[in-house]
Amino acid sequence: MKKEDREFLKRVEKLVYEQMKQKHVNCDTVCESLGMTNQSLRRKILAITGQTGGKYLLTIRMKYAKELLAKGKYAIGQVAMKCGYDDANNFSRTFKREVGLKPSEYAESRKK
Repeated sequence: MKKEDREFLKRVEKLVYEQMKQKHVNCDTVCESLGMTNQSLRRKILAITGQTGGKYLLTIRMKYAKELLAKGKYAIGQVAMKCGYDDANNFSRTFKREVGLKPSEYAESRKK
């Protein structure tokens, strides 16, 4: 991967982490922050990662959720909130679909 592509993805990831705190994680807000059109952002992310823009943002959120769950310091609802979800049930369903385990199962598997 080219250095400029890595730097671009780091900027996107940083924006997603900032937006998770505000619960407004989506391609539109990332585009606005980067000064890009939605289509340009989606094309660039797809070209670099092979994932759609929305899928890439979800990947970042799930990565953060896994980090928080592995620490074992937070309840599922707290992890959901920290990852930008208002609804812990929606977070749990999404986590299960993306990771293959319920958040509680993932957290438990990291304790061993």
